[in-house]
Amino acid sequence: MEPLYINGEWIEPDSGRIRATSPIDGSTLGTVAAGSEAHVDDAVRATVEASDALRELNVHQRAEAIETAMDVLEDRLEEIVSTMTEEVGKTTSEAREEVESAVRSGREYAADAVRLTGEVTRSQYDDRHNFTRREPHGPAGVITPWNYPFEIPTDHLSAALVTGNPVTWNPASEAALTATHIAAAFAATSLPDGAFNFVPGAGGTVGAALSGHQDVRLLAFTGSTAVGQQIAATAATRSAECLLELGGKDPVLVLDDADVSRAADAIVLGSNYNCGQSCSGTERVIATESIYDELVAAVTARTEELTYGDPRDAETDVGPPINDDVRETTERQITEAVEAGARVTAGGSVGDRYIEPTVLADVAPEMRAATEETFGPLTPLISVADREEAVRVANDTRYGLQAAVFTESLQDAHRVIDGLQSGGIVVNGTNNFWEHQLPFGGVKQSGSGGEYKGRWHLESMTQRKSVAIDYSD
Repeated sequence: MEPLYINGEWIEPDSGRIRATSPIDGSTLGTVAAGSEAHVDDAVRATVEASDALRELNVHQRAEAIETAMDVLEDRLEEIVSTMTEEVGKTTSEAREEVESAVRSGREYAADAVRLTGEVTRSQYDDRHNFTRREPHGPAGVITPWNYPFEIPTDHLSAALVTGNPVTWNPASEAALTATHIAAAFAATSLPDGAFNFVPGAGGTVGAALSGHQDVRLLAFTGSTAVGQQIAATAATRSAECLLELGGKDPVLVLDDADVSRAADAIVLGSNYNCGQSCSGTERVIATESIYDELVAAVTARTEELTYGDPRDAETDVGPPINDDVRETTERQITEAVEAGARVTAGGSVGDRYIEPTVLADVAPEMRAATEETFGPLTPLISVADREEAVRVANDTRYGLQAAVFTESLQDAHRVIDGLQSGGIVVNGTNNFWEHQLPFGGVKQSGSGGEYKGRWHLESMTQRKSVAIDYSD
């Protein structure tokens, strides 16, 4: 059994265990210790005690610790890829891309933190020097999902620790084995005991205890909108800071003058990468009627070329969904859409373990396939009259995470950018996109409290302190 890590010690508790089960075939892969509310309390108390020691390290020392963790992860890359593929069903290439991206980002956080600065402001008074500085919030709780079980935790942990916030981490139970690799890497650093703590366990128990703990000053959560709202409400009772990245029903708009072939390639990638289990994946395609039929044909043809099945096979494009919930949601949306008049033009089969990549044409904006997050390999296409209607339909949702638009017109691109209610917009590329040099975050019910990636993530993990020095006689 893989243990907990609290206050510099590996602990094998009697509180229970998580059985890691593969979505590929249902086999048991191993067990991980499940923490309790008492373990959360121990871990958070350890972060309180470690706060001063972590802040006393200068930023170069903290950055060096992050680099050490990244070295450990890089050395274990192939082992991690194998674990992730078996545990969450990512294809081998998807798992490798995620680990490589996470390690690269971790190193960039270390470099960015050294350059994180405040600003000098000109005072309205004589003989006064004003400036700001960035400081850590204090003890942090990090709660992460199963769909990107390596990059999201590594980003949050690196950003929090390098800026001086001691952390208690609760990973998704569905990816607990993958999480043990990350825990081992951060435990191997020179950070003070208590600066990093690893407490797996059910979100309703461990996650709830962590988000509700009175000593946690910063919460970073990636997951469902419903749970994120509960966390925010709990944190608000003590004015704790929350960094939330939540659900999405991300649209791709394809306008009259779009390169249809290019759009189809991006749409199929965005809908099916990671079996469609991406918060920024393509959840809706909204195309103007003049190119709609051509786009449906192109997306259908490309989707039919995809191979789905065992993710350990190098020829597989789409692996299994993580659990029955994803299969049931996807199947329900397909069935209801067809009953309401939509057409299946590719795929449509949902089995005991796998979902055939599916294209739904003639979807109406009010159908569940167009309004509720699917999180499966489903591409719903909606026809609209023009750009203005495309923007209206795209905005008719409670979400606003990541969108894309395909057009050859710079003017139309800017008008869509101006009109879309979305945290991020990609022009002529897949919306399932993020990078370290661009902030990532949602609006509406897709997120709040700050942004991910790069210096923006570091700023979200810190708070501003204003300083005024009066040097008059």
